[in-house]
Amino acid sequence: MDRDNLIEQLDRLIRINKDAETAFLEAAESIKNSELDTLFKGYAKQHAKFLAELQQEVERLGGSPSETGTVGGAIHRGWTDLKSTLSGHSAASLLASCESGEQSAEAAYSEVAKANPSGQTHTLIEAHRNQIKGFHTRLARLVGQTKDGVDFPKNE
Repeated sequence: MDRDNLIEQLDRLIRINKDAETAFLEAAESIKNSELDTLFKGYAKQHAKFLAELQQEVERLGGSPSETGTVGGAIHRGWTDLKSTLSGHSAASLLASCESGEQSAEAAYSEVAKANPSGQTHTLIEAHRNQIKGFHTRLARLVGQTKDGVDFPKNE
C-alpha cells in the first residue's frame, strides 16, 4: 500500500473512531443505568485513545489527520437518538445501536488490515482491531441478554 493510500485509510479510521467516541458519550448521557453508563464512557475513552494514536501515526507518515467524524456516523447517531427517544431510552435500544456501530468499526479495521500495512502501522491497526472486536463481542452478548429478558434497571 502506498503512503498516500495508507494515510487515506488511517484518516477514515480516525473519523470512525471520532464517531464511536461521540456515539458512546451520547449513549452514556441517555442511559439511566450506572453499569451501562460506565461501560459506554469506558468505550468512548478507548475510542478517543485510538483516535489520538491514529492521528499521531498519520502525522508520523507525513499526513494531516482529519478532525471530524463521518456523515454516516452523524446519520447513525441521529437514528440512534430517535430510536432511543421513542423507546424511552431503553437499554436494549442503546445497546443494539452501539453494537451495530462497533460491528461497522470492526469491519473498517479489517478492511484496512487486508491492505497489509507494514511495521508500526500494522501493529497499531491490529491492536485497535482486537480491542474493538472485544467491544463488539461484549455488546453483542449484552444485546442477546436483553432479548432473553435481562433488564438493566434505571438508577434514578
